[in-house]
Amino acid sequence: MALFPKLDIKVYTVSELTARLKQLVSGRFRDVCVEGEVSNAKLYPSGHLYFTLKDDAAMMKAVAFNYYGKFPDKTLIKDGDTVTCEGKVDVYEKRGEYQLIVSDVTIKGDQGDLYLKFLALKEKLFKEGLFDEAKKKPLPLFPERIGIVTSPVGAAIRDMLRIIYGKFENVAVLIYSAKVQGEEAPHEIAEGIEYFNQTKEVDVIIVGRGGGSLEDLAPFNEEIVARAIYACAIPVVSAVGHEIDFTISDFVADLRAPTPTAAAEKVVQDKKEVQGVIEAMKGALVQGMHKKLERSKFVFYQDAMELRERKDFFTSQSMYLDELLGNLMHSFSLYMKDTRKKVDALSQRIEDLNPDNILKRGYSITQKKDTGEIVFDSGSVKKDEGLIVSLHKGKIEVSVTDSHS
Repeated sequence: MALFPKLDIKVYTVSELTARLKQLVSGRFRDVCVEGEVSNAKLYPSGHLYFTLKDDAAMMKAVAFNYYGKFPDKTLIKDGDTVTCEGKVDVYEKRGEYQLIVSDVTIKGDQGDLYLKFLALKEKLFKEGLFDEAKKKPLPLFPERIGIVTSPVGAAIRDMLRIIYGKFENVAVLIYSAKVQGEEAPHEIAEGIEYFNQTKEVDVIIVGRGGGSLEDLAPFNEEIVARAIYACAIPVVSAVGHEIDFTISDFVADLRAPTPTAAAEKVVQDKKEVQGVIEAMKGALVQGMHKKLERSKFVFYQDAMELRERKDFFTSQSMYLDELLGNLMHSFSLYMKDTRKKVDALSQRIEDLNPDNILKRGYSITQKKDTGEIVFDSGSVKKDEGLIVSLHKGKIEVSVTDSHS
């Protein structure tokens, strides 16, 4: 039993309460003028322009129905524009959201702070050469490990993993968890890039998140993220937002992908296509080898037939070779006989001139005893001079008693 009795309170359905709020808001704010910065502007095929108006403390949704039809002389407002909108506040019952229905809009000359900051940093980094195309690194053709710096719970990572593993299931993916929105996001994104750059665990890095307003993408327009990308030795792919969104990271990165899904498509080759190319190359190589072998067989057969047809030629050449060999042997034999005769004659001549053989025939050699000088002339000796006479066998000493010329 309740201690305090409940008062009778009307219970509303969601639809009833939302309808009451719509009546109150629509009746109270039927003609208002609101100034703010445009964010997340998007023109739909219907011609309606949806955007967000914001200041430093709050934001609200706005819609200008039939924008060009209602404002034919106005340019399309874009993110970063400061505008003044006239219209009424209404409640969109299906979502329970209030929004400004714009009846007129005026674009001010001053651009939003975020957009001005974006332009200033872009100009600064451009002058420093961080956007230089010549310094951008090519992506690896077949990366084995891919590093991704993003939020692990967003739709972007799910889309990227689906594409990567759908194209090449053998690729390893390392995810560095980082906030991609808010004040801490730029530091965490930069830390993720620096981590992969230091560990060298991956072949390519994807940095990104899904689409959003200019405020949502602001971390990728921070200088700390830009310099981390530029200092990275590993190729970096920037995949931030939608195709129409451009950030500082896009300009610094080695490759800009219009969406996270497109980044996954660019980084990974389709395994089936690669296998198809390899099979085609293999087939062409095998076919080329078969043709080469067939051509070699034909050449060999042709040469064999030619050799067979020239059998008589080889027979006659063999006989001619035997004849030349016989002539050579005969000439060599005659040459050896003639040479032998000349050698015998020279040997006999040498034998005849041998002093020992001359002495055998009764000749002698006379030398002076004192000097050993050979005596050729009787006038060269003196009376009583001692001589040595060499005979075939032995020597004798004599003394000169007389000499006659």
